[in-house]
Amino acid sequence: MLFAFVICLLFTIGNVEQVTNTPTGLPLIEVYYQATNSMPATNFLVLMPALILLFTLFNVFASVSRLIWVFSRDKGLPFSNFFSTVSYGKIGLQ
Repeated sequence: MLFAFVICLLFTIGNVEQVTNTPTGLPLIEVYYQATNSMPATNFLVLMPALILLFTLFNVFASVSRLIWVFSRDKGLPFSNFFSTVSYGKIGLQ
């Protein structure tokens, strides 16, 4: 999917000099602005992937933390004793 996005981006890039020397510091924002000529549309196109990334990061962190716990429980990581310990805090479980 990223390959298709890059191909589409390269075909619609517009003024390359303006994209490389953009005042925003992010060339992708400049490409979106050149394609739409609208600041609200550019903001929307930048915001949508950022929101998707924000929501998916919670699932990524949850799965990675479970993998680290299971792998360290099987003594597969350095400092396995530290990572395999589960602290229940003040719940009262032993």
